[in-house]
Amino acid sequence: MIKVLIVDDHELLRAGLELIFETAADIEVVGTAADGQDGLEKARALKPNLVLTDIRMPKLDGIALIKQLHIETPNLPVVVLTTFDDQKPIQQAMQLGAKGFLLKDADKDTILNVIRGAIKGETFIEPRIAGKAFAASSPESEIDLSPREHQILTEVAEGYHSKEIAADIGVSERTVKSHLTSIYNKLGVFSRAEAVAKALQLGLIELN
Repeated sequence: MIKVLIVDDHELLRAGLELIFETAADIEVVGTAADGQDGLEKARALKPNLVLTDIRMPKLDGIALIKQLHIETPNLPVVVLTTFDDQKPIQQAMQLGAKGFLLKDADKDTILNVIRGAIKGETFIEPRIAGKAFAASSPESEIDLSPREHQILTEVAEGYHSKEIAADIGVSERTVKSHLTSIYNKLGVFSRAEAVAKALQLGLIELN
């Protein structure tokens, strides 16, 4: 059972998310919070498997909440609810290792799939968010990924881990991680989530 804590200052959105999760046999809402400070306290008390949080909230915003959760429980997956206006915070959340990025108008299936994927260690960023988050990125022509880097980044975007990618392409896991470091440097990013988001926005990779 996936135990979810919902942190958002909009009561209607919290209620709507609870209704969505009630339809899923494998997901249970263990608590809700109306601001980041309350969310942090409930995360400590309720020990959820995943936190679903807004970015803009009173008392303690989503980024500050993610930072503190990352310090206290670094392996706790966090999925971010956001709007098109949250460009800089989206980038900050990516750097802090958030596992999912959902627009608040996301449909039920997308929300459930992102929650389930985050528990498995997968990262999901809605393409619409990726385009906004990296709107000021360098033009595609300035970034030259090798065929092997392109292949690895595509598999990362599809949710595969380094060990699985290594087995698929016949190299060591260390080699895959070396390629990922090169990809990060070329794209000017710091994490898998950022790399996938930027590559999608620039059209460097495509997902089926």
